Amino acid sequence: MTTAPAFPLARRHPLDPPPRYRELAAQQPVFQVRTPRGELVWVVTRHEDARAVLTDLRFSSDPRTPGYPSYISGDTPIPPGFFLNQDAPDHTRLRRLVTREFLITQMEAKRPRMKAILDDLLEAMVARGNSADLVRELAFPMAATVMCELLDVPYEDHHIFVTLTDVILDRSSTPEQAGNAARDLMAYFDEVVTAREQRPTDDMLGRLVAHEEADRLSHDEFVGLAALLMLSGYDTMAQMIGLGTATLLEHPAQLADLRADPSLYPQAIEELLRYLSINHAGLPRAATEDLTLSGQRIRAGDGLLVMINEANRDATVFEEPDTFDIHRKDPQAHVAFGHGFHKCIGLTLARVELSTVFAGLFEKVPTLRLDSSLEDLPFRHDMVLYGVRALPVTW
Repeated sequence: MTTAPAFPLARRHPLDPPPRYRELAAQQPVFQVRTPRGELVWVVTRHEDARAVLTDLRFSSDPRTPGYPSYISGDTPIPPGFFLNQDAPDHTRLRRLVTREFLITQMEAKRPRMKAILDDLLEAMVARGNSADLVRELAFPMAATVMCELLDVPYEDHHIFVTLTDVILDRSSTPEQAGNAARDLMAYFDEVVTAREQRPTDDMLGRLVAHEEADRLSHDEFVGLAALLMLSGYDTMAQMIGLGTATLLEHPAQLADLRADPSLYPQAIEELLRYLSINHAGLPRAATEDLTLSGQRIRAGDGLLVMINEANRDATVFEEPDTFDIHRKDPQAHVAFGHGFHKCIGLTLARVELSTVFAGLFEKVPTLRLDSSLEDLPFRHDMVLYGVRALPVTW
């Protein structure tokens, strides 16, 4: 009997998924690993299989479902309103309420304000000298400010949800640490939502509270929903800004093409999303009935991890998948935003923000370069979302 490899698997290059995924999938398309908690879970790495799982109602997103990988969910109960971790009908009801806030026209209308936030941050960064930690001075404040303004939450409070979220998403946190951080985080957003209920405002949360369908949501669901919107919007963007900058600086010829032709940015953003795929812990699911996936029998109560970072390097979909290429044809076939019922509702916000940041950054600081080798950067191997803790740059 073959021993299941220990998860998470090790990377060989900091921007590539672990090569062991490809080796194991070549032997068995859907294979098992053992998590640090001792759980045996199935791993899905092929693009076709990832899309199949993410659109099949027989795979549950609810951590309360038997077999759901607790390595990802931890021991802290998912709060009401976190529709990312819910199945229909609650997922459908909550998602429908929020989707209208992320329409393309609404997100594009925010581009000028994003540009103004970026300009202020870059002016301050450049004024301090000719070197900086791009994560601390640009990526995190940019991502946090955009989400704080979107939800009308004071930016001065950003350290609260940044610190608490880091504890929750850190796989090395103890159950007690994660639980305490989750309770403190919900207490903060309880105050935010209570204020909106008492005095509705014309911001995203205020409109959600005032919407005619809002009476179908409990107070606790609104609290969880507010927390989900903030957390899913700021950390993902901060990590993409950091990793995306490092990737572009590692490919100077393509960066030169972008600076010469800014119309390439939308395509470059799709390629960055495909190439980096910052969710490297996997999208967890649990099978609710017996079924077969790529010839492998999956039993009810089995847990799965859909590795979208590896699915986005599938050679049957992307030619030379391990090569970063902003001129790639159809990079938008990626599943970096997920797929199916739970596909990220903020994908347009992400595209607008990332294109604004990278275009503005390299226009303002055209001589930007890494002040460290890529391999020496402090990568977030222990977090649910991959990224860098610091990005020293100079110009």
